[in-house]
Amino acid sequence: MSQLRLPRAIALVVALAMALSACARSPDPASLTFDPYEPQNRQVHAFNLEVDRRAWGPTARAYGRTVPEPVRTGLSNLRANWRLPHQTVQYGLQGRPALAGRSALRFIVNTTFGVGGVFDPATAGGVELRYTNIDETLHVWGVREGAYVVAPFGGPGTERDWTGWVLDLALDPVNLVLPTAGLQALFGVGTLDLANERYILDPALETILYESADGYTALRISYLQAMRARLQDGTDLDLLEDIYDF
Repeated sequence: MSQLRLPRAIALVVALAMALSACARSPDPASLTFDPYEPQNRQVHAFNLEVDRRAWGPTARAYGRTVPEPVRTGLSNLRANWRLPHQTVQYGLQGRPALAGRSALRFIVNTTFGVGGVFDPATAGGVELRYTNIDETLHVWGVREGAYVVAPFGGPGTERDWTGWVLDLALDPVNLVLPTAGLQALFGVGTLDLANERYILDPALETILYESADGYTALRISYLQAMRARLQDGTDLDLLEDIYDF
């Protein structure tokens, strides 16, 4: 991954974006019921539910109950900070120089004055975080979201979203400059932060996944609504984030 050069990666993004745009399956991109892979998705959803019930959920609750909140917050800040270089690149590809500059400024401030990003002085100074990724870049370029897809251990997404997830890894400048030990440390921080997110969202996820009459449909609708709201600069509902998204 570290050997992938940026121009080549950008060319790959453009090629995949064109391919996705040409073969989008949805006759109604705005429909919340369009789900051509539903039989397969339900099987994967059932598998993910067992993983969550037996392992991920209990682990996240144990983590949240035993690790002090300031430590968990610091790890969340650290993870968010080291995602900023990639987000700066994405804002540039989206043609949003002001947001790219704000993202770069946050990284400089928090890395320099926030002990590598453990603390968040940028937000205190009025430079707040706005999350983006390649999925939003593809959206800005006019690529349709495609069908809903549930990935094993990965949770909900769309064809465009999962394509973007792979390209997020390839285009992240942090992966090109940090040594292997640094990348492994960030991966560990990311895993712990995901456990923290699962802990924070536990009551809501219990309702959606385990108490709904049809948890699969509830999660699909919730995910798609939140994703579309975020891409339209609407309310980013943390409740509906993909809790397995690295």
